[in-house]
Amino acid sequence: MSQLAPRWSDPFDPSAPPDQLPEFVSEQDYWETWYEHPDLNLEWNNGRLEEVPVSDLLTVQVYYWLLELLLHYLRHHPVAQFLGLETGFRLSLPDGQVSIRKPDLGFIHHDNPIQPADTDHRYLGVPDLVIEALSDSSAANRRRDEVIKKGEYAAVGVREYYILHQDPERLAFYTGAPTGLYVPIPPQAGVIHSQVFPGFRFRRADLQRRPSTAELRADPVYADFIHPEWREAEAIAEQTRAIAEQAQAQAEQAQRQREAAEARADQERRLRQAAEARSDQERRQRQHECQRREAAEARVEQERQQRQAAEARLAQVEALLAQRQGQ
Repeated sequence: MSQLAPRWSDPFDPSAPPDQLPEFVSEQDYWETWYEHPDLNLEWNNGRLEEVPVSDLLTVQVYYWLLELLLHYLRHHPVAQFLGLETGFRLSLPDGQVSIRKPDLGFIHHDNPIQPADTDHRYLGVPDLVIEALSDSSAANRRRDEVIKKGEYAAVGVREYYILHQDPERLAFYTGAPTGLYVPIPPQAGVIHSQVFPGFRFRRADLQRRPSTAELRADPVYADFIHPEWREAEAIAEQTRAIAEQAQAQAEQAQRQREAAEARADQERRLRQAAEARSDQERRQRQHECQRREAAEARVEQERQQRQAAEARLAQVEALLAQRQGQ
């Protein structure tokens, strides 16, 4: 390690206020004494302690919104793990200097050769994505994130670097170029697409608007990783509703068909009854005609018999007359 000044030799009280911090601290002392300081969040820059500034509330809200987005993404696309808050990693820079940074967010892709253990207090490799919530309380604080850390992260091979802020003019999203420097990630229709985590994307304007996940799950930009199970459940519910509506329509159609069949059957029954009534009437008419014919025939027969009887009596009378005349 390149050391700019001798190690601080006088005993120092770690609880001292920040303006009494030692001017130079060795890397070993930083890890042993200052890295997990109970009251101060400190980084180390080639022998100098640097207190990590605090961002304003709106910027913190932007930070948490994007963090929630990333956690949803990793839940459905588990391609990486993230560093815990204030977890430091060592940057061995090309010019021989060394920094130890504690990014606000750091993510390690599963193809990264150095994976952190669950019990590690620091990360021994280089994260693939680093996110800093910018503090603009001073020009020096802005320069730390926008210039110094940007150059350091690019130099050691952090593949993507995001700078967050509540002012959209301060937002910055970088990806590594073959030159070893960062280039801005060009928005596509206002959407930033990560080069490190395929499928992770967000709309720049949403960092200020910060819509709820209930809104995002129906947005095609986020649909792949924001509650896809809700959409699947909604799709199943919609499919079930469609099936139920189809079944209801089929039942109603079947009911109409039954009613039409019953109407046809009732009409056929009435027609059959009418036909049977006509047939019965015709049968009675035939019976009546037969009876009249039989009565007429009986009258004819009676008249014939009467005529025969009359003719017989006439013959008898004629015979008696003839007999009397002959006497």
